[in-house]
Amino acid sequence: MLRCFRRSLRAALLALLAVVLSMAIPSLAAPSSGPSGFGVPGLNVDLLNRTQPERGLSVGKYELAKVNILGVPAITVSSSVLNSDGGSPAARQRAAVIEGNLRLLYDPNQLCGQGERLSEWLLDSVLGGETNVCTAGLGPGMALSDQPVKLEIVSDGKGNQVLEARLPDRKRAFPLLSVTEADAEINGVTTEQLAQRWRTILESRINHAREILRPRQLAQRWRITLVVELLLLGMIAVSLLAWSALRRRVSRLQRQRFDEGRRVRSMEVRLHLTHTITRVLMVLVLFLLVMMVGLGVMAVPGQIPLALELLLQPSFALIKVGVVTMVGLLGRALSTFLLHQWADNVDVMAQERARRDQRYRSLLRVIHRLIDVSCLMVVGLWVLLDVPGVRTASISILLAGGALLGALAFVFQGLLRDFVAGMLVLIEDRYAIGDWIEIDGVEGEVVDVGLFSTQIRCLDQRVDTLDNSTIRQLRNHTKLRSGSLVTFVVSHRQSSIDQAIALIREEIDQFVNDSDWNHRLLGEPVLRGVRRITPLGTHLEVLLITKSGGQWVSEREFQLRVLRRFEAEGVVLADGLELTRLT
Repeated sequence: MLRCFRRSLRAALLALLAVVLSMAIPSLAAPSSGPSGFGVPGLNVDLLNRTQPERGLSVGKYELAKVNILGVPAITVSSSVLNSDGGSPAARQRAAVIEGNLRLLYDPNQLCGQGERLSEWLLDSVLGGETNVCTAGLGPGMALSDQPVKLEIVSDGKGNQVLEARLPDRKRAFPLLSVTEADAEINGVTTEQLAQRWRTILESRINHAREILRPRQLAQRWRITLVVELLLLGMIAVSLLAWSALRRRVSRLQRQRFDEGRRVRSMEVRLHLTHTITRVLMVLVLFLLVMMVGLGVMAVPGQIPLALELLLQPSFALIKVGVVTMVGLLGRALSTFLLHQWADNVDVMAQERARRDQRYRSLLRVIHRLIDVSCLMVVGLWVLLDVPGVRTASISILLAGGALLGALAFVFQGLLRDFVAGMLVLIEDRYAIGDWIEIDGVEGEVVDVGLFSTQIRCLDQRVDTLDNSTIRQLRNHTKLRSGSLVTFVVSHRQSSIDQAIALIREEIDQFVNDSDWNHRLLGEPVLRGVRRITPLGTHLEVLLITKSGGQWVSEREFQLRVLRRFEAEGVVLADGLELTRLT
């Protein structure tokens, strides 16, 4: 057990290491310079734009890409896919450069992270002086101020319309983007008209972003968020207290129902109603938790789209669960109908009808379980794919996920073997629900054939659960037909063995002609005569062939009849006295 645990832990750690390395390698292998375009010379655009679009959308001969400001799309740029000479950048490259340029106007201190800013402050405090790499922005006029940014439209040497930003403390205009013919064609206007439209949109959105990112506005935003989060936390606490109280009430009602010894309708209604309310409260708690996370993310500037996606996840999840539930119910109904038609096939012989009914019950239960498991997996995968960030995961992360699945398959290989063995049991019809089987010394009636295990109820009413993959040797006593070898040991003191044989033959005829018992037989019992002779006595055997499961009751009745006849006719059965004489 300890060795298996260590092996499982080692496999899980290796899978986790593969995921971490796959997430780290792309960031280390990222190019050190962004695509060419307007902006600060030598500045890494990939560093500036941490949320650049991953791909463009091809529409006819154009490729489209959106430009975001604080995570919200502002404009759409385009490029011609027919222009393959490499003279103009693709739409997604243009969008990445433009987003980086626009971000310099409302988030100029993005070059350094929090740790780098703190390190710069500590080093300047020790050495003296001010480097101002992380605190002063990227050149004069780039820092946030109370004065709004003005955008202007100028024409370059090629006649293209260029949008530039005029900053209060900066003598030279800061170029942002150029309006191309592809942009004008996809919008159905001239480049001058499109430049005017973009100037109005971008000027308003940039100034709004600069206002939001002021320290005073951020502090107010966080204060409001904190108050709302505390209110939601209080609602969660109240809901949990109510849930706990209702759970105690459910326990009391269950004890009362047990003490009553019978079902009272009013008590049943109260019990089910209270139990339903507890489930509603748990769903409410989960919904409030999602709201807390969504509102917390919404408080971060530029994360409103992500927050809205998070807030909509519960609604989308409920819709998906409803759709998959309907599909699952239809699948269960269809499988039940098809299996019912298969079980009611009129061409099946009468002696196989009972076996067909047994297989019908087993297959129906297992197929319904497979449908339920498949629905759960589909719902889980569908909900997971809509979680923000999962659908846009890189190939390396997907490969790491495959490695993780491989590691999990290695860890849970026993369950996979049980599942495959369970499928083979059903396909090959080794046993079904209601069969009396014997496996490795365990004998009993099959009460459940699961995907991973089989449950057997023994004669003393205990239930043994056997893993499907551990079943090596199986003996089925009730498949299609059953039988029993009945042995009578006649003493050597019996003067005539022929008398005993004749009496047994007469009892066979009476047993076959008895209407209370002949319906259990598939044929006339076979008298096999003298089977062997031992010091104990002469062994006479009779073979009973009965319908499935009828061998034991028929064997007991036939033995009782023969025993009474032997007693009436004076036939001596072996009692061990012969062995005493030999000694």
